[in-house]
Amino acid sequence: MSQGNRPLLLEQLARYAYQWSPEKVYPLSSGGFSNEYLDCKSGLSRAEAMAALGPLLCSMLDSSIAAVGGLTMGADPLAMSASQASAQTGRALRWFSVRKDAKEHGLRKKIEGSVRQGERVAVFDDVVTKGDSTIKAIKACRDAGFVVVQVIVLVDREQFDGLAKVSQEAGFPAVAIFKKSEIATEWHRLNPMQNGLLATG
Repeated sequence: MSQGNRPLLLEQLARYAYQWSPEKVYPLSSGGFSNEYLDCKSGLSRAEAMAALGPLLCSMLDSSIAAVGGLTMGADPLAMSASQASAQTGRALRWFSVRKDAKEHGLRKKIEGSVRQGERVAVFDDVVTKGDSTIKAIKACRDAGFVVVQVIVLVDREQFDGLAKVSQEAGFPAVAIFKKSEIATEWHRLNPMQNGLLATG
């Protein structure tokens, strides 16, 4: 892994993707509330984050991989950044996007992009919670005849054994670049006054 880009990407996610409050103010899909919120799409909307992400992903990929992608839209920024960065490495990667539902017109494609049956691919996702979206992408790729050889997610929320479930579906360990707790720790380091504690040192 290209360690030079990892600290920068961690900082970008802590500054722009993660939010924390001393009160539980962020609504959850379960109906409850949390005192933290993670929105990777907001973090990755910044040029600095994307510039760090692409080379980092490329450094993690097996040399046999021809294309990268996953379920739209969580995987799209990862796939696009890796594809663009790969142009500087001497082995260009194509990117693809798995639709949640097949198009109802035209070629009625489930997967957009130029990938052929039998090609080796990496499946990406921005966040793993329960693992459902990543697993859906893995299954769609296999149904299309792709050979899934790597699964890389940006952040493991460390809930519901999501990453373990993805690994079980893949048949090999899925890799998370960051854990949510790591991003939370970086946020608190950058914002020492926000949790009501005096800054130290």
